[in-house]
Amino acid sequence: MEDSTRYRISAPSTEANWVNISFTAADNTTLLPRADPKQNATAGDPSMQESSTQGVPESVLQYQRQMRKIQAADRASKTNVNAKEHLRTVYFDEHVVVANKPSGILCVPGVNKYRSLLDLVFDEYGSANENEEDGQTSAPPLPRDSMICHRLDMDTSGIVIFARTRLAMAELHASFREKTGTKKVYEALLVGWLDMDRWLECAEEREDISSGDATTLGGGEINLPLQRDHRHPPFMRVSTPESEAAARDAVRDLQHNGYKKLMAKKPKASTTQIRVLSHEKWNGHPVTRVELTPVTGRTHQLRVHCAALGHPILGDPAYGYCGEAHPNGGFSDEVIRAMSPTCASNELRKEVEQSVEENGRTMCLHARKLTLDHPVTKEQVSFEATPSF
Repeated sequence: MEDSTRYRISAPSTEANWVNISFTAADNTTLLPRADPKQNATAGDPSMQESSTQGVPESVLQYQRQMRKIQAADRASKTNVNAKEHLRTVYFDEHVVVANKPSGILCVPGVNKYRSLLDLVFDEYGSANENEEDGQTSAPPLPRDSMICHRLDMDTSGIVIFARTRLAMAELHASFREKTGTKKVYEALLVGWLDMDRWLECAEEREDISSGDATTLGGGEINLPLQRDHRHPPFMRVSTPESEAAARDAVRDLQHNGYKKLMAKKPKASTTQIRVLSHEKWNGHPVTRVELTPVTGRTHQLRVHCAALGHPILGDPAYGYCGEAHPNGGFSDEVIRAMSPTCASNELRKEVEQSVEENGRTMCLHARKLTLDHPVTKEQVSFEATPSF
């Protein structure tokens, strides 16, 4: 059985050049009952097995994926993470530290305990003294790992906030978890030119726009559910009825309880707002500069959603050309070309990837702005840093 699920493009908004990208209710896996793996026969169907993608044989893809893992581990182990080069403080007070994380270093230590931005922040600022109300006793210093409130991927740059006190830690955790007063804005370069006019022309539903700035380059809202990719764990993909059914079969056959628990998680509703800022050239290749606002906060959400538009983030080692994860957000080449009016060609993706390797360019995804209520003063504060690309 071939994966026939397609997302639909509509333009119901009153904002000029704005589209909505989503599944119908019948294809939205967050609304559907879970498939019974015992009754599902798709996992053994040859037509559901992964073949070549991006015009590259599966054997070559497997080699490239393994090489990317080795290269990432090599960079993490050999990078001399130090304060002079990598600690870029944007703001600090007795309760928090805000830093502009460079691309290419870990935000927090991984399983191999490589030196990270957290180590630099802790060494420089540590945790502040916390006095009890009577002013006579002090709480123990906040441990290093407790300063973590959120994190960025290794190759993502931008604004990160760390706690220095237990009060700040508790308030920030609650703020990020409940999304009370917090807003994140990212900036990215996408491979190819994302022309929203062409997406509007393909919209199934389109209302007349009576107001709004018609000169804007446009944008839209991506509402595509995400799930763990059972073929490429621990990465993510857009969830379709077919992929969800296949994942259920994979969970049934898994022997490792840890992986079983990871893969058994239900698909989650995921929403990203995207706004086109400009069409540019990077090393002679067409790219699109976009602003990305995650409405939900799923793992790799921005990267998967951009890939599902047919425009992966430039330099993405997982969801880009010959990446570790499934390309196109999980869709086949045939399906993504049928859905995306401006899908970047495999030839362009290959050329861009070659330029990325030649220039040592890391992924062009940057956490540009963070707005939140200060954990102690409760005043709304914003921290911003421009990207290096």
